[in-house]
Amino acid sequence: MKRTTRCLLLAAVMIPLLSWKPLTAPLTIVQGKVDNAKATSILLYDVAEGRKKEYASTRLNGEHAFALAVPALKEGFYYVTDNFKRSYHRIYLKPGDQLQLKVTDTTLQQQGGSPESRLVREWETLSREIKAPAFEFMRRNNETYETFFPTFNAFLPKAAAYKKKLVTPNKAFNSLMQLIVDTDVEYTALQFIFTPRSKHPEVSQYPAYYNSIMQDNKYCDGRLLQWGETEHLLSMYSTFCLVRQKPTAKGAELLQWSVSQFCNDTLKGVYITSTLGRYKSFSNLRDAIAPVEKYLVTAEQQRSYMETEKALRTFAEGEAGFNFSYPDVAGKQVAFNDLKGKVVVVDVWATWCGPCKAEIPYMKKLEEEMHGKDVLFLGVSVDEAKDKEKWQEFVKKESLGGTQIFASGWSDIAKFYSINGIPRFMVFDKQGKIVNVDAPRPSQPELKALIEKTLAKQ
Repeated sequence: MKRTTRCLLLAAVMIPLLSWKPLTAPLTIVQGKVDNAKATSILLYDVAEGRKKEYASTRLNGEHAFALAVPALKEGFYYVTDNFKRSYHRIYLKPGDQLQLKVTDTTLQQQGGSPESRLVREWETLSREIKAPAFEFMRRNNETYETFFPTFNAFLPKAAAYKKKLVTPNKAFNSLMQLIVDTDVEYTALQFIFTPRSKHPEVSQYPAYYNSIMQDNKYCDGRLLQWGETEHLLSMYSTFCLVRQKPTAKGAELLQWSVSQFCNDTLKGVYITSTLGRYKSFSNLRDAIAPVEKYLVTAEQQRSYMETEKALRTFAEGEAGFNFSYPDVAGKQVAFNDLKGKVVVVDVWATWCGPCKAEIPYMKKLEEEMHGKDVLFLGVSVDEAKDKEKWQEFVKKESLGGTQIFASGWSDIAKFYSINGIPRFMVFDKQGKIVNVDAPRPSQPELKALIEKTLAKQ
């Protein structure tokens, strides 16, 4: 009996081991040393929507050495820095690359890597001639326009000469790097004039290059989203245009004017999300963002906005309701803002929720009593996506009234209104403004009274 048990246990252990498959994607190896005695770790960042995003990290050993082995890496720009994050060093990685690095606060030395990677390192080393005085202003606070502008002008032919080297077999890289070189130069020029200096130039003292910066249809190329400084660049360019053009727009209209300076819609969204932190009240946020909200086109941009809006809200009576949008039983998208004109009673529920189902008879009775009045009952299911068919069958079987929509789990509406338990009922007036986001249940007479009171006000 004991022998049989051991065999069964051994089989249970061996099955997952035999089913394990080794990685087939080539490992990308980044290793080296950090020349900072106080540093304890190294961080690798990739780029998402024009921003640096932490991708991998590891602790340094006793000799300040490190090694990162990354599987299935996507080709493109990455950044390395130690845990103090004083400087981010840009590198270029391809699957299977092996790089040996020596990292300091201000410089990075590299051995190995692909031809593309070595060309990027050559540009980083070359462009330090203008980047150091522009970006290291805390270390080089004696640098003024009187020394920088001549250095910058002398560098422009060097940048043009470097671009002629971009003739690798990788045509996509060559084209991207041409764009990055031009963008780096512009970014550096703007950075210098917008950082503290002991002496600042008049516009008339700017080199001729600055006259070429401001253009119609600026930043149309979506490949800028692969560059980790895009958000800061857009912010500085907007400020540059503001100083040079002196628009009359004020308040919320000023954001619309700034957004109009950019060509690419996703880049507009990047710029809009970079401004979210400046708003200190929900009303100011909504006034500014509503006219340009259509440019928040990515999931990350929409998430950033939602988190900002939620942080500024008090969820008090009179605030605008959150504009969630989900499909109904027929697959038609239903957006909250499209329901204005009626008092909206929201029921957040699920087919697996016993207390939710217990409220159904009371909800049906309430719907009958409200028939013919300007009231819409909106059921929002938080059943998981895998149970969508089950939800559809339940709606049909129970003859649920009103409008029934499917939120695919604890999605935006639950996160926004901090719904941790269901059923949850909410009431909104005809303008889509909050009446109560934690309203009584249909089984309680207070809900009907609240609806009638809301109808009487409008």
